[in-house]
Amino acid sequence: MPKLDVKSVRETFDRDGVVHLPGLLAPDWVDLLEVGITRNLLHPGPYGRRLYEGTDREMLTDHSNFRVVPEYRILMSDSPIVDVVGGVLDTRELWLFFDQIWIKEPGPGRRTPWHQDATSWVAGGQQVCGFWMALDPLDADESLEFVRGSHRGPLHAGTAFDAYDETKPYYPEADWPRLPDIEADRGAWDIISFPNAPGDAILFHPAILHGGGAGRGRRRTLSLRFFGDDVVYSPRPGVPSPQFPGVLATHEAGDPLRSSWFPRVLPKPAPGWW
Repeated sequence: MPKLDVKSVRETFDRDGVVHLPGLLAPDWVDLLEVGITRNLLHPGPYGRRLYEGTDREMLTDHSNFRVVPEYRILMSDSPIVDVVGGVLDTRELWLFFDQIWIKEPGPGRRTPWHQDATSWVAGGQQVCGFWMALDPLDADESLEFVRGSHRGPLHAGTAFDAYDETKPYYPEADWPRLPDIEADRGAWDIISFPNAPGDAILFHPAILHGGGAGRGRRRTLSLRFFGDDVVYSPRPGVPSPQFPGVLATHEAGDPLRSSWFPRVLPKPAPGWW
């Protein structure tokens, strides 16, 4: 693992909403990640689904499987991931929000539409992030793309993942602006992306506008979503995604976000705590 200047990484994350961490994970961790994703695909969980099913944009996603995929748990227990995330978020304690895989087959139409994760998440606060890892080598135009600094707002009404209207709102009744059509005028936006080799990671704020480029090969990724001390339960203007059944029944707006859904990963507990 290369030595990280955590202060510099934190400054970039706070300013841009995203930071690239090349070579963060040694090959052994990449091998473990591949086994975990393979296991997840062989035994999909109850939240697995295909977006754009039946179209040339079809992609697979699944989430919240860390309890049945031991490789994900080992990554969080033993790899550098949670220490790096905790340092960048500058949080005393850190919780896993959820894990999520995205599998995209090659094809020119298979880009993920622009969106903000924070639109549908019930996690309100600043000490929250996604930690994105790709198993497959990606050029910058195949990887995630970000509008630099857009994590500062505004928060938009999301995307319904409509194959024919990328800006169709996820929350059509919300008093939030509709997503801009970034693809229609890319030059008007400060878009950044990074080439990724296995072992690289991208850390980004969930309120940043981002989307995924269309790949020339298969793209297998795992995102681990984390939150820290300042995060509270924040109701959405409709059905949240993910829903986390039971959280609504035990939380009021502004309550610290704590649930058996969200295991604490820092300080690191004893081995085998899962």
